[in-house]
This record gives sequence, structure tokens and C-alpha cells, in this order.
Amino acid sequence: MSEPVLLEVKDLHVYFPVYSGVLQRRVADVKAVDGVSFTVHRGETLGLVGESGCGKTTVGRAIVNVLRHSSPDVRLRGSVIYHRQDGPPVDLLSLSTKQMTAYRRKIAMIFQDPYSSLNSRLSVRDIVREPLDLHCRDMSLRERNERVEWLLEKVGLQPEYAERYPHEFSGGQRQRIGIARALATNPELIICDEPVSALDVSVQAQVINLMEDLRAEFGIAYLFIAHDLSVVYHISHRIAVMYLGSIVEIGTKDEVYFSPKHPYTQALLSAVPASDPRQRGRKRIMLEGDIPTPINKPSGCSFRTRCPIARPECAHFTPALEEHSPTHFVACPYVDQAFAPLEEDESGLLQ
Repeated sequence: MSEPVLLEVKDLHVYFPVYSGVLQRRVADVKAVDGVSFTVHRGETLGLVGESGCGKTTVGRAIVNVLRHSSPDVRLRGSVIYHRQDGPPVDLLSLSTKQMTAYRRKIAMIFQDPYSSLNSRLSVRDIVREPLDLHCRDMSLRERNERVEWLLEKVGLQPEYAERYPHEFSGGQRQRIGIARALATNPELIICDEPVSALDVSVQAQVINLMEDLRAEFGIAYLFIAHDLSVVYHISHRIAVMYLGSIVEIGTKDEVYFSPKHPYTQALLSAVPASDPRQRGRKRIMLEGDIPTPINKPSGCSFRTRCPIARPECAHFTPALEEHSPTHFVACPYVDQAFAPLEEDESGLLQ
């Protein structure tokens, strides 16, 4: 990306406590996020994908710095550097609740469940206006109400819907209300936590296209967290793949989707239905074994217990992301021995 960096996550660790016994002593840690690093550029969409439980949502919640308040005993390490346009960079993880308030208008969040993320006791006007009431007190009430109606129009809803309540809307319409709320304070970054996974396929396409249009119009950056690789490919500029709390591969969407290097990424993509002609020859890769528990992760490479190209030495070191092109990084030193990339036949299709 030629755009400057907006957010920089460095060596992020998030450990949740496990208690046991009558005295509820801390006996272990769930290593939900274990050394994650990546950057998000201004106006970019970075897709974050992986299996359920790999730590994707925890990364998003760590970025907006809510984990310390929702889980007081959580262990956080690393840094989340927000590059401001009006001042020096700031580490969001070092801020108190009061200090963080100033940055919440610039970093918003869209939640996975459109049914539980909206307060059923508030009207749509109150829901969308709430961020303005908290962060834009210099605006008059009339100006805030006018902005609510303008935002509803932007997300494809009628301004008169502002007086209705969430139970009067479908799932897709509720998610549009959530998007309007996230846009209220002109954020520079929106954390999208599986925003379409609870919606029907036809509605998913509408919401994804809406988000793309809003990104192009307002220059918003997205961290798009999802497990549906087809959706992530459609909306993202770059894709990061997570496994058991760590990023194993990151690159442009075409590099990751059509030329995956890490064995886990290859296995993940082999399960995607082949709607694209370039993927119709891809063979299904079946991984053996179960995902290890994040409480007691394997030594060395976390993927080695299921990896088809694992070596004995994989148990003795944790692989770092290595550069395979200026935009493509893989956490595996043996990727050249992974499954062969797809080749084109005489018809020009991959096989």
C-alpha cells in the first residue's frame, strides 16, 4: 500500500486466566493471542481469517482497548500504535479508560450479531446518535439529529426509520443501523467483527457492497475479521491468516488466495468451493488431528502437530514471518516443500 500506516500492532499477546480450586487460584492461561504483528494503512481493508477460536475477535477487542475493563485479570503485552494526523503516534494499550475516550471517535466497531448489538429499548435515532452525544458535544441537538438522518440515508434506510425500534427491522437492516452508528463520528478505522456471518447470503452481498462504497467515499480503513474466505477476498486488499493465536501468513489478497505458501493456508483454501476457474483444479487437503488447546500449546510451531511437512526441529523453535516477496510473509521455513502451486493447462485454467 502506498498510503501511510494508520495502525501498527506489534507483538500483541493476550492471555486469559484459568482458575481452579476452592480459592480460585490462577493455574494456567488461555493464550488467545500469542505474538501477533501487522499494520493497517489508511483507506485499506485488511482481512483477518482463521478457524473459530484462533483469536481473531480478541485481536479486534484488544485494538479498541476494552479487554482490561471487560476482563480485569487479562494479561496484555505488546503495543497497538495509532498514527494520528494531528500529533505523534500513541500506544492505545497504554491509555487509561478516560484517556482512551478521546480516540474512540476515530476507531469504531461493527459487531457480529445484529440482534444483540443494538439496545432494544432505544429508538434507532438514539442508537445512532449515542456516539455523537458522547464525543461530539460541540454539535447542537438539531445538528446531531440531522446527521442521524443523513447517516441512515447513506446506509440505505429511510430517515423516518429513526423513530422505530430494532425489533421492527430484519437482520440486514439492523446491521445497516450498526454501520450507521459506527460511521457517526467520522472514524478513520472500523473493526468489523464478522459483520455478515449472521446474515443470509443475498443480504451479505448487499452489506459487503455497502461497506465497500462507504470505504471508497470516506477513505475509511477496515480490519475485517471473518472466517468466510470468499467474503474476505471480495472486500480486502490484504489478508492475514491466523492459527491458534498467531499469524502464519500475510500478503495481498491474490498472493494469499491464489498462491498460498503456508500449509495451513493451503488446507484452509482447499475447502473453499471453487467458483473461480483459477481454483477448480485445487485438491482438497485433509488435516489430521485436532486443534491443540490454547491453554497448552505445542512447543515450537503451533501447527506442527497437524502439518504434513513438519520436521523434528519444528518442535524447538517458533517460526517468524519471513519475506517471500515485498508484500508476502510466511511463518514457515519449509514452504518450498509445501504442496505444489496450481499450474495452468493448455486452456489457461489452473489445475
